[in-house]
Formats: sequence, C-alpha cells, structure tokens
Amino acid sequence: MNMMTARVLAGAGAFSLVVMVFALMWARPELADNDLFKSLAQAIVIQGLIGLVMAFLFTGKNDTRGDDQ
Repeated sequence: MNMMTARVLAGAGAFSLVVMVFALMWARPELADNDLFKSLAQAIVIQGLIGLVMAFLFTGKNDTRGDDQ
C-alpha cells in the first residue's frame, strides 16, 4: 500500500462515517433530540470530514505520482 492509497482509504472512510451519520438522522429523526447523539455526530462531521480534509490540504505532498520518494 502506498501513500496515495492510504489517503484515498482514509478520505473514503471519513466520508462514509459522515454519510452514515446523516443517514441515521434521516432514518431515525428522534435521534436529533438526543444530546449524546448530537455531540457524537458533531464530532464525527467536524473532525472526520473537515479536519481530515484541512489536514491533508496543508500537510499533504503535492506530487501526483503516488510513490514515497
């Protein structure tokens, strides 16, 4: 596994977690009233999606080859 594959998997995992949170809120609207679910959903969305993207943009390599040289 090279660095490009790891980045794709990490990004896809974070995106899928965010999609699952939104799907849970759509399927079970009563969860939106639960304070614990709101806190966990907020942490997943902010840290998982925005945090991962911003960390990648500011620290990721700019090469497109995909190897670690």
